[in-house]
Amino acid sequence: MRKALGVVLAALLASISPAAPAAEPGAPLIIAHVAPTSGRFALHAESDRRGAEMAIDEANRAGGVLGREIVLVSRDPSSDPAQAARVAEELITQTRVGFLVGAINSGVAASMSAVCQKYGVIFINTNSSSPSEAVESAHRTKFVFDANAANFNRSLLKFALASRKSKRVLLLTEDDVWGRSSAAASRAYIAEYGGTVAGEVVAPEALPDPARVLEQVAAIPADVVAANISGDNQIKLFAQMDPRIFDRQAWVVGEVDWEELYPAPGTPRPLFGTTWAWNLDTPGSAEFVARYRERYGRTTIAYPGDVTHSAYLATKALLDAIRRAGTTDNHAVIARLEAYRATAAERMQHDGAAMDPVSHHLQQSTYIATWRPNPAAPERGIQILGRITPDQAHYEKEREARLETLADTPHYAP
Repeated sequence: MRKALGVVLAALLASISPAAPAAEPGAPLIIAHVAPTSGRFALHAESDRRGAEMAIDEANRAGGVLGREIVLVSRDPSSDPAQAARVAEELITQTRVGFLVGAINSGVAASMSAVCQKYGVIFINTNSSSPSEAVESAHRTKFVFDANAANFNRSLLKFALASRKSKRVLLLTEDDVWGRSSAAASRAYIAEYGGTVAGEVVAPEALPDPARVLEQVAAIPADVVAANISGDNQIKLFAQMDPRIFDRQAWVVGEVDWEELYPAPGTPRPLFGTTWAWNLDTPGSAEFVARYRERYGRTTIAYPGDVTHSAYLATKALLDAIRRAGTTDNHAVIARLEAYRATAAERMQHDGAAMDPVSHHLQQSTYIATWRPNPAAPERGIQILGRITPDQAHYEKEREARLETLADTPHYAP
């Protein structure tokens, strides 16, 4: 009897939980943008917010979604996973947001998405590129729209090792979730392509002494350096380097965002991966750049990059999923997001894209690029050298992702 009463009471409490608000007809739909607005990802956060803002403004000009105006609110979760979890909890239980978009920092993304799963709130990870986001940290309510470092490194390492006889690879690894996960994924590719790991230099997340890190790298003989360094740390590291080193040693970087290039136009870079560039000759790119520059062309980031592109399309995908579902009920919207498909033209890329229903990670075109310093015209520094199809870039370990069942995912209908 006591057990039965407890079950009934638990069901009653769940039905009146503040985490499952019933929206009034026509009430604004609140979407929270969450990304660190200070520290080494500050510019990334601003660029990410701009992409979400552009998509939401377009939707509002067309009448909103399901007849509801969309309101974007911004919160800084910091770069501390524990603080990020508290911010997500507050946004859901007190601000009563409908959805979360953003992230940038992979450790923060993992923390916030775990809270979102607890309440059934859909989290759109617009720009976190740790492979772990689509494997160990995957959730039924989370959808990852950025390519990850495993996607990029698969092609970059194959290219770099093909021309090296001894195939010795040094891992330069940032000591955080993204760096460690990216290095782990790289090890499998190094072995697959006949290489050996000559050693690993682990760089502190804050990178207080990049010169010391480069000394450690130089002390280990290697033909290829696989650098998994992110954010402003890339600027700090490569500003210390003699570009002639790239002539005798192959360096590859799992991912370089526009916000790590455009503000440092005189700093040389090796080969890196990206998902989009403003000068890609693809349908829709020129028009997107024009819309961005009309609005933000006089700001620090005067041209859009891969971060803005990803956030824009990820937010559009969320809003379209709500429209197609005809409801904000999370279970219905999840089903639409799992079935997400986009043409090459819709993605402004060379291939169509599709959401992997197993890992909730978008499979899309990726590009091999490099940077030619051009301080007089920074926007012209990026050079696209090659394209990788979604199948060629696929990270096999994503097949091991285990999402919560829908039955174990609370209903949430903002």
